[in-house]
Amino acid sequence: MDKLALLPLIGGIFLLTRGMDSRKAFLVYFLPILTLIPAYYDTKLVSGIPEFTFWSSALIPILFVWVINEKLEGYEFSWIDVIIILHVVFIFYAQFEATGYKDAQKIAFRETLKRIAPFFMLKAIMSDPERRIPALKAITVLGAIVSLFMLYEFRFYANFLDSFIRKLWPHWVPWDGTMSRYGFKRAAGSFAHPISAGYFFAMTAPIAFWLWKQELFKDNRIGLIVFGLNVFGVITSISRAPIAGLLLGAIIIWFGWSRSKSLSGTFLTLTAIAGLSIMVPQFVEYVSVKRSHAQTQDQENAAYRKEMLDNYIEIIADKPEWGYGRYTFPVIKGQKSIDNEYLFIAITSGLYNLAIYVTLIIAVLVRLLLFAVRHRYDSPQGQLAWVLIAAWISAIFTQATVYSGMQTTHYFFMIAAISEALVLTKGQAFLQLSPSIKEVSKEIQNGYNFSRTL
Repeated sequence: MDKLALLPLIGGIFLLTRGMDSRKAFLVYFLPILTLIPAYYDTKLVSGIPEFTFWSSALIPILFVWVINEKLEGYEFSWIDVIIILHVVFIFYAQFEATGYKDAQKIAFRETLKRIAPFFMLKAIMSDPERRIPALKAITVLGAIVSLFMLYEFRFYANFLDSFIRKLWPHWVPWDGTMSRYGFKRAAGSFAHPISAGYFFAMTAPIAFWLWKQELFKDNRIGLIVFGLNVFGVITSISRAPIAGLLLGAIIIWFGWSRSKSLSGTFLTLTAIAGLSIMVPQFVEYVSVKRSHAQTQDQENAAYRKEMLDNYIEIIADKPEWGYGRYTFPVIKGQKSIDNEYLFIAITSGLYNLAIYVTLIIAVLVRLLLFAVRHRYDSPQGQLAWVLIAAWISAIFTQATVYSGMQTTHYFFMIAAISEALVLTKGQAFLQLSPSIKEVSKEIQNGYNFSRTL
């Protein structure tokens, strides 16, 4: 039954041979499979080649047609592309150094499909004015669908997005367990772990907010529902880091969309100084206890992460350049779960690759900030830039407490693709709205903020 993971390959070939172009197939076929079906179900055809998952089976024919038949249609080069390619090359070489070519080629195949392909394809899609809003809608609506299942799972402890496939699967798959907090199940939906689900929604909720505020759904009540469900996706995961990331993102959007940034910036600075002066000492005291002395499960989790950093930093110092590889790093004191993406990269592929990853994070953020400050506080393009900054900072904040695996990796690089497309197009005609007088007058504004109507 595990060969069911190959069905999306057949479906993708069918759609593409019936005339659907690859970029449309990416939105209407690949994204739903990636988002709605857990990414940890895979199948092996023959020894020596990488395993296939539902999402990779769906992506391979789409990527093939886009590269071979359509000649990378819509793609525009930027130097961010080089950073992402280098990131994957360093993952490959680190594994090659650790365990040889067999494992390295499998990882290169998988990481190319997880990191490079979604970034390049979505950047090409977002270069087309007619596809930009549908792409953003597809991401947030899919999030809303997952959130509906998570609401049920949160209350009734049943994960229908996972349990149906799990009953059919003939061999062991990970992530089978129930985690609860405050009397409710920590919902995971189609993601590997509740914190991964929360991480996903911390990235998508700001985009859903922008779509709602721009009234880009046919009925704006639908936009509000989609936004609300994406927020509930964070809440039902009951994961502190994504919830904190979402709140941080909300503050960033409030600041970016405010008319007087000097006043709001001063208020935020004073509030941050006062808050940190109280919270930091308490936090240090909270996590300084050993896990054996923790008084609550939450305190034990926090202590685990602090101990993990202390233990593995010494390990990294022994092999700083290329790390230990994905499958062969030493486990210290039974801490198999590396709940920190930055630490995980350093352990498995070395500090060089961590530097490349951090460079990518900073480059995307700086380019978005420069774009945002060049636009009016109330322009749709400028507001979208602040929303993407919020999503990006939520992601890099959450990654300090979770391994970025499964679908969250794809979406992290797709957020980078949306950001890069916005910068490359300079926001020109980024919104493709229906040509009603109301909407055109909303889009075309002169320097005094008066609407021009033809």
